[in-house]
Amino acid sequence: MPTLQHILVGAICIVLFLGQGSVANVVQAFPTHVNDVAVEDGVKVTEWFEITPTDNHTMRYRGMEQFVQGQHIIPPGLEQRMAGMHTGEVKTFPLSAEEGFGRYDNTKLQTISPSDLPLDAQEGDTVGDGRGTTARIKRIMPEKAVLDLNHPLAGKPLMVTLQIVTIENPDEGATVP
Repeated sequence: MPTLQHILVGAICIVLFLGQGSVANVVQAFPTHVNDVAVEDGVKVTEWFEITPTDNHTMRYRGMEQFVQGQHIIPPGLEQRMAGMHTGEVKTFPLSAEEGFGRYDNTKLQTISPSDLPLDAQEGDTVGDGRGTTARIKRIMPEKAVLDLNHPLAGKPLMVTLQIVTIENPDEGATVP
């Protein structure tokens, strides 16, 4: 018999595969199931998210993410608002730039030689250094290229929708229904 986790993951896959509809359609695909287990420090959380900059409603970041609450892997405003949520619960809320991905930092612009870029690189592309650092190519000129090491959502106020898919105890590896 399928568990709630299997149903939720299946619903997410179907919605993402279809690639259509709004947040409301995605949210309707998940049954609301509230139980006694809540997001708190130390639990492993799988959450579905949609983040939209408030100044650009056509740009949307959607996906699933898994992390341990309290390890500060995700932006602080997301972690704070997720605390106390239950499996299946949905929240939509605004986040300031500071609560989200921080202020835009001009000191995170880096100049490199264009020869250090991939041959087919274009302005707007994202490149990585192989060690986990990524940057967006801001400008390519004959003598230099400018990389932006800021998160793409840095400096932007955001509208966020979150849904808790699973809550697990990482020590035991058991999913909490």
